[in-house]
Amino acid sequence: MISALSGADNTISPVEPSSNIPIKTTLIMPLVTGAAKNIYQNVAEGITSNSDLKISIMMVDKASSIEMVEQHILENNSELVIALGNTSYRLAALLPIDTLVIAGGITGNQSLRPTLSLSSDPEAALKELKRVAPHIEDVMLVYNESLNGWWYHKAQKIAPKYGFNIVGYNAKDIKAGVQSYQQLLDDATPNTSAIWLPLRNIVPSKTILPMLLERAWSKKLAVFSNNPSHTKLGGLMAIYPEHQKMGSQLAKFATDHFQGKTNDAIIGTQELRIAINLRTSSHIGIRLSTSDQAGFDKIYPTQR
Repeated sequence: MISALSGADNTISPVEPSSNIPIKTTLIMPLVTGAAKNIYQNVAEGITSNSDLKISIMMVDKASSIEMVEQHILENNSELVIALGNTSYRLAALLPIDTLVIAGGITGNQSLRPTLSLSSDPEAALKELKRVAPHIEDVMLVYNESLNGWWYHKAQKIAPKYGFNIVGYNAKDIKAGVQSYQQLLDDATPNTSAIWLPLRNIVPSKTILPMLLERAWSKKLAVFSNNPSHTKLGGLMAIYPEHQKMGSQLAKFATDHFQGKTNDAIIGTQELRIAINLRTSSHIGIRLSTSDQAGFDKIYPTQR
C-alpha cells in the first residue's frame, strides 16, 4: 500500500530557496500508527527542511511492491532515494535502477548502501559518558562484526581522546555472545568499567539484560545503551536520537554522498537525547546536582 503523507500533493517544497538546483529525491517511509508515526514524522520534518532536496514522499507497508517504488521514483525523476526504516530499505535495496539509495533509521551494518544508523555516533556517546562518569577507564562491549563492528572500530579510534580504553569481545552467534557477556562481567573492574549495550545485539536484550543488570549492579558497573527502557530498568544512562535533528543529519549525509563529498559507508546519529537513572548513578558513586540533572532529557526513577 502506498499513500501520500498528507493531502493530495505529496511533494514538499524546500523551506528555503537554494542557489543550486535542488536534488529530486524520493523519501520512502513506513506507513505506521501510534508513537512510531510521530517519530517518523519528526524525522521527515528534519529531512524536508534541507533546501538542497526537492522531496517526494512515498509511504509503504508490507503490501507494497518493488514495482510500485520504482514507478514512483521514475515518475518523479528522482536522482536520490532516502529509505527510512527497515521496511523502506528492504524495498529500496532491491530496486533494479541505479538511483543512489541512502538508508536511515536502521541499526547495524545490515545495509549495503550508505547508512545513518539509529545507534549513536561513537564519539558523541563517549563524550556524554565522560561528562557523566569521568572516573570510567574501560568501555567494554560484546559486538558482532556484521552488526556493530563499525561502532567498535570507530570507538577504538576516538577513545584515547576521552581517556577511555575500548575492550571488545567479538561474538559470531548467540551462544558465543552469552559466553562473551559472562567473560566480560568477570573481567570488568568495579567502579572503573562501563558496559555498552548495542541497540542491535547479537544476544537479544530480553535474554541478556536481566543477568547483565543484576551482575552490573553487584559489581558497581555503569551500563549505557541507545535504549531508554534499559535505563528505566536499571542501566546508568541511555543515549538516543533527537528525531527531527537526526532527519536533518540524514538529509545532509544523503546530499554529501550525492555530491561526492563523503564516501562513509555508515555513521551514527550525532544529535542525541540523554536518559539517566539516579538510583543507579548514586549506587555506583556518581553524585548529580540539581543543575546536573537539568541536562538530561529523561530521568528515572520518575520524579514525583
